[in-house]
Amino acid sequence: MRLPRFLLLLSTVAVSSLATAAGPTVRSFAGSESSRFASAYWFRTERGSVLVDAPFLTPEAEALRAAMRAAAALPLGAAILTGGQPELSWGLVALAAPGTRVWAARSTASTLETAFPGERERLLRAGIPFALLPRTPPRVTNTFTGSLNLGFEGYTLRLFEAGEAGAPPSTVVFVPETGELFAGGLVWNRIHPVTGGSDLGAWRRTLAGLRRLGPRVVYPGYGEPGTAELIDRMSEYLGALEEAVRPFAFRSGLSARDLVSIRKSLVRTHRDWRLPSILDSSLKAEHARLRGLLSGGE
Repeated sequence: MRLPRFLLLLSTVAVSSLATAAGPTVRSFAGSESSRFASAYWFRTERGSVLVDAPFLTPEAEALRAAMRAAAALPLGAAILTGGQPELSWGLVALAAPGTRVWAARSTASTLETAFPGERERLLRAGIPFALLPRTPPRVTNTFTGSLNLGFEGYTLRLFEAGEAGAPPSTVVFVPETGELFAGGLVWNRIHPVTGGSDLGAWRRTLAGLRRLGPRVVYPGYGEPGTAELIDRMSEYLGALEEAVRPFAFRSGLSARDLVSIRKSLVRTHRDWRLPSILDSSLKAEHARLRGLLSGGE
């Protein structure tokens, strides 16, 4: 994760809300550039507030806590984690009180437990001060495998593990009664994604499956909420990235000139997408994946 100018950018966090025709008002919290503008969402119910994902750094978690306190939405009743990425989960340590139920896929819970020490060490080396990071990983109290339905005040939170083999592992939350879809790290809205060598074809097929759910509102893991068009735009971006790298797949590596050429092409057609600095790592990862396919690898 590239973490530029994090101390100056903590002030960029924001809180907004999006009302729906049925069900509660969902409020969103946007992290800073240090968190890749990752988003968390929360809404109030009679049985306590529900949080979907959590911000990253301790100051971000404290800002979210202040927003929820101002809305009389504390203590937190339940939280759902869509994945184990630090920017989508680690802030939960500062937000969850004793008794808060934390739901996550069993694979996410395992990732949080096993990867936390190494990830924290990596972030410390990247320049994040120790005081801004949690000392322990978020604690998951309720795990599931495959899918799970949670009932809340007459509507359903349908949690399910999405993603074909090779696509980024992610838990999706869908509310069939209201058409709301919390897509986690599968959808980035106008933010260049970290692909990490994922199978972009499998990722796009996973997005097509989400589209078939017929969502009315999409809450991306990164960026602002919107309509189902966010899914289409994400799929088009992944296709463009793959096609941009494909002509270079026969080369043993991407030169600095190659990276500049491909990056310019993608930035030119996605002028309003943030974090273009992430592109190089994704381009290199996609090139390595395509090279592996050409050499007969998995």
